[in-house]
Amino acid sequence: MVNRIPVPQAKYELLNSVHQSRWKSPVICLTLVFIIVGSLFFLRAWLDILSPRNLESGPLSSVIIAFEDATIAAWARRARMYAESTKENQNADRNTTVTTSELSSNASTSKIVVCYFTIPGVLNTSKELSPAHIDPDICTHIIVGFASVVNCNLSLGANSEIYQEVVNLKKLQPKLKVMISAGGINELNYGFPEMVKTHANRKQFIRSVLNITKVYNFDGLDIDWEFPAWLGGNKRETIYYVQLLQELKKEFVRSGRDLILSAAVGAPAAIIDASYHVPEIAEHVDFINIMAYDYHYYVWYLPVTGLNAPLYPGRQETGYLATLNVNYSAMYWVSKGMPKEKIVIGIPTYGHSYQLYNSLNHEIMAPVKGFGRLGEKGFVYYPTICWFLSIGANKVFDEDSRTLYSYRYDEWISYDDRISVLEKAEWIKSNGFKGAMLFSLNTDDWNGSCDDNINITFPLTRTVSDSILKPQVE
Repeated sequence: MVNRIPVPQAKYELLNSVHQSRWKSPVICLTLVFIIVGSLFFLRAWLDILSPRNLESGPLSSVIIAFEDATIAAWARRARMYAESTKENQNADRNTTVTTSELSSNASTSKIVVCYFTIPGVLNTSKELSPAHIDPDICTHIIVGFASVVNCNLSLGANSEIYQEVVNLKKLQPKLKVMISAGGINELNYGFPEMVKTHANRKQFIRSVLNITKVYNFDGLDIDWEFPAWLGGNKRETIYYVQLLQELKKEFVRSGRDLILSAAVGAPAAIIDASYHVPEIAEHVDFINIMAYDYHYYVWYLPVTGLNAPLYPGRQETGYLATLNVNYSAMYWVSKGMPKEKIVIGIPTYGHSYQLYNSLNHEIMAPVKGFGRLGEKGFVYYPTICWFLSIGANKVFDEDSRTLYSYRYDEWISYDDRISVLEKAEWIKSNGFKGAMLFSLNTDDWNGSCDDNINITFPLTRTVSDSILKPQVE
């Protein structure tokens, strides 16, 4: 007979409870950990709405304007070309003071305010500026861009209706001049370089210009070739460029339609030296628009913060770096032979963003990792900058350069505000230049979102316009 050893029920239940507790305890702990981590994650995500991170899904998503690929590619390329001039010349022993032979200027010359309007990629009135929202009273000239040079002809592409809508603003302001800009992303290798090579090609282009300006009632043409003979271009392009301007002006006069001829030109001294025969250009254009911005922009070989459009050099800048400012560029053009009454000074309505390596090092020339999170490839619209300031970004006015930058966390932005553009406008007048050029209406706060209490549309452009165009007090 086999004796069975009874197992006490109490001991079995105790053992079972121990197994259950060993199984349940880790699960409960893990659950609590997930809850805590999850809560922290969602809290951080919520806080990120108030920071540059994940900006596109934050409250600014209705304000951010998506750059059309071709447009941002062209802007970024110009900025990189400016950076290339710095790379090649930053150690050059260049005289940083400019003396000009022109002691006086024709102060009675009427001032102008030139405004660029870039054709939106997708015309959405809630996010992109449409012609209907442009105030025709704040600019004396609106230059619409950018038309292309295709097979030696000026081409509007698929945007003819938008060009016509801008021209129609002249019905609201009869004194307004509306011009078309020829430029875009193809002029480096195909557009202008091919067209200017022969007299026959230039003649074909000029014929197309005369036809388009007549059909659409444009008041003139702006040549935006960035840049003749620069970065390995044909050296003869500088001659071809002058020939194009000469032949255009001759045919404009012959047409009897009082057409205006302007040119958007580079600001860095190295580009001016390489690309332009200044006295000859001055002979044929009505005015030039100096692209006095993009002086500093993130590139891998210059990974430091810099100011987009400083009026004067910073105290830490020497040699060629001390020439990268509005004052030097303008005076350099004068020293090369361009009359002041034909010089229009460019003012940007956008900023440049950088991502700092160390958020505690946020001075000018601080090390950076790359473009900032705000904007697109470092280009930031003014409404975005206003939002950045509204969430607590630190604002610094640099006394040397007379312009601003702001930072928060590792985001750093150089820009102009109403105070700094007003100082530039007053500087333009006091130095006897023809006027100011705003680039662009699209990147200004065109819907008045920056200040809900004032609700001013185009605050930067309007500030410059009010200063430049107001009657001079003798």
